[in-house]
Amino acid sequence: MVKVEKLEVFLSSISDFFAQIDDSPVAIDTPYLHSNKNSVGFDYSGIIKISGPLEGYVYVSAPTMMLREVLSVMREPDNSLTMMKDLLGEMANTISGNARTEFGPHFIIAPPKIVDGAPSNTFLPKERQSYITPINWRGYQAVVGICIA
Repeated sequence: MVKVEKLEVFLSSISDFFAQIDDSPVAIDTPYLHSNKNSVGFDYSGIIKISGPLEGYVYVSAPTMMLREVLSVMREPDNSLTMMKDLLGEMANTISGNARTEFGPHFIIAPPKIVDGAPSNTFLPKERQSYITPINWRGYQAVVGICIA
């Protein structure tokens, strides 16, 4: 399991993502350890597989209404399911991609996989734990999950 101090790179990426789209503050709650026996998430999740010296998954899970609000703020007229899923994949990619600066070039990220609902145990093994970080933007709740070791 990655040390909690290393989570800062992921958390700053969340802030950076939202700072790029508007001036509304994003509140990042304290990460907590969660057993992977049941999933934590919302309507859709963008999941990135990590490989190299560290292996596991990073995911962003958000409700439909939050994704539509982000698209609206970005002045994207298309708020279709396809566009919302593309946005979620981009969010997951941004958060994971920025972590390469901390973990180095051998920190390999796969293209995002988008799933309905929270990630299943296929992605989050029951024998490991995830750091779950709740975020709040414009009154909408979402989570970032980090399960890498």
